[in-house]
Amino acid sequence: MSTVSDERQTVLVIGGAEHEGSAAVRHLRQRGLAVRGLLREGEVAAAERLRAAGAEPVFADPEDAAAVERALDGVRSLVLAIDEADSGPRARLHEGRVVAEAASRADLAEVIYIAGSGTEHHQVSCDRSREIEERMQQLELPLTVLRPVTLMEEIPWYWLHRYAAGLELATPYEPGLPLPLVAADDVGALAALAVTDPELFLGHTHVTVAGDEATPHGIAEELERDLGEPVRLTEVQVEGVFMFPEAVGHARDLEWLRSVYPGLQTLREWLTVCGSDVCRSMVGIAADDAGT
Repeated sequence: MSTVSDERQTVLVIGGAEHEGSAAVRHLRQRGLAVRGLLREGEVAAAERLRAAGAEPVFADPEDAAAVERALDGVRSLVLAIDEADSGPRARLHEGRVVAEAASRADLAEVIYIAGSGTEHHQVSCDRSREIEERMQQLELPLTVLRPVTLMEEIPWYWLHRYAAGLELATPYEPGLPLPLVAADDVGALAALAVTDPELFLGHTHVTVAGDEATPHGIAEELERDLGEPVRLTEVQVEGVFMFPEAVGHARDLEWLRSVYPGLQTLREWLTVCGSDVCRSMVGIAADDAGT
């Protein structure tokens, strides 16, 4: 049951056309809130996806403070997820600071920042989310920071490949180290929960968002089970990519997250619901050909 009581029920989502952002839009709508999704001019396909999800697209340059302020007019809460694949780190930092300044003048009840999101969240050279967060704190925004760990979706997107010798899972992590993982949909669900039930997050305003832990070796075994053929595991290191130390190890907030959001998916649950189908599609395995 939502505890939101403010007369303004509208939430603005910046980044609502991307992975975690679109999940936030979906879960906010499921909780009965009106949602606006901020898009750049010309993002026609993204606008159609937002309308299909029951959200209102609004067009504005997120690097234009006045335009963002207009988009925030009448809005109760802001969800921010800057994960545009074609934006460089400097552009992301500038956008985050502009949005923060606009939000500070909008009298918002909550600002939910999905920090370090997207495909480059683990790359020190590309992630500027901590600097954006620092600016939000300086402006004393009513801030909850959700910092996703490695997305489960990275398995089919980047790690799993088919070569002449068969399937290969190539990760930038040691095979036996525990790796915290989270489904993108769960990041959006937690953002919506932080909007509708903010009291749950009191004392937990900077949350490491994970749904499970698995070693790369364990991930390969799970894939073998679902795909019905051997998966060779290799460790790769991409030149110029430096991993956060916290990318591996135990997820500190996992037990608490499961207590406030029991629907948090484990790796096995994610694979069962959708992940295995995505993996099959990416490596050319028909569903009827995979193991059960």
